[in-house]
Amino acid sequence: VKPLSPTMMPIAKSILGSRHLSTCVWLTTNKSKTFNTLIVRCSSGLSSFGEPLSSGYSSLSSFGEPQFYDDEITSNRVWKPNDEEGTFTTGWSDPVHRQCNVSIPSLLEKIGKQELDGGRTRGRQLGVLREDPAEDMRLLTENYTVPSLATAVRDREETLQLCADLASKEQWDKIREILQPYSHENILKRRKIKKVNLSQSLNIPGLEMLRKALMRMPRRVVQAHQKRAGVVVALCNVDGVPSLMFEKRAPDLRAHPDEVCLPGGMVSSIEDTSIVTTCLREMQEEIEGLPQPISVLGVLRCNWGEVHHLVGVAVTPVVCFVGELGDINLKPNPDEVAEVFTIPLVNFLRRDDWISREGFAPIFVGGPHVIWGLTGYIMKRFVKDILLRYTFYKPDNHDDL
Repeated sequence: VKPLSPTMMPIAKSILGSRHLSTCVWLTTNKSKTFNTLIVRCSSGLSSFGEPLSSGYSSLSSFGEPQFYDDEITSNRVWKPNDEEGTFTTGWSDPVHRQCNVSIPSLLEKIGKQELDGGRTRGRQLGVLREDPAEDMRLLTENYTVPSLATAVRDREETLQLCADLASKEQWDKIREILQPYSHENILKRRKIKKVNLSQSLNIPGLEMLRKALMRMPRRVVQAHQKRAGVVVALCNVDGVPSLMFEKRAPDLRAHPDEVCLPGGMVSSIEDTSIVTTCLREMQEEIEGLPQPISVLGVLRCNWGEVHHLVGVAVTPVVCFVGELGDINLKPNPDEVAEVFTIPLVNFLRRDDWISREGFAPIFVGGPHVIWGLTGYIMKRFVKDILLRYTFYKPDNHDDL
């Protein structure tokens, strides 16, 4: 399957009629490069033959690729130094990818080497907060104010000006000292990757690592919202397996019945002194029998704008550790909760268990129920911003990670 070429577009329009043709989408070929099927999208949902199209697509089968002869090539001109004035002497017929003496892999390797040697393409750098440019920009723009970013830019500019001045004086040792904090070695040391053991129970050192990751998350600009709520990302152990606890909402609830959610609820201006108080109070009301005390690790800082767009409420996730649940008889509140269940933490690291669609919250299908919407968004952020900071000792039966 490949995009329809400009050469084929007029042919498709002549067959279908340009009146309805919006875009020719794909052209399927066989190994002999004979075009078998043209798939087009019609803006009106009808082909020129007046037949309804499923989803606005149509298929035309078995027509040959147009053939061009040397004497018909008038637009693919080539000029050479010894050509006589006013005389058309030559043209090109085969594009690069069809020329028999050209190896595309070798060509790409040659181009890449020349670009690197010529300085047009720099080696991948480590970024400010993340190596991935898109993720780095997201964290910077979502978590820092304009004055703080402007201050950082000014500091970098002053450092560059100082180094330029020292370079003009050939004070290389001084430059090396100033730039030492920016070396790859020191950046990687600051982002030192530690290991979390998912093959055994979460313990104090492991929980402390997660706590530090939460505390090191870039702080977001505080935004005022009329409606606020808190939910608990509840870490736990189930017979020694690190897991996360979820609820399935009661079927007769007015909002989001039968959907998977995290424990939590709306902030009470009378009862709650903080968002942590809200989370713990709501979780105790929804689930009876949880081990006490519950350890609060920190706040998962999300984009409140994205969260508000999903549910119309500014929701703050609080990460807690509720202990070992393997031998605990939990009692869900039947008025609010249909069931409480756990999913091993390692499941959330499997890419195949996630479904991502442009413009929608992530969907997780690696548990007994589908996790989507706000809960899917929060869990994806927890995986990307916290769990993926570390490498993991995987359990022996999880070779698919």
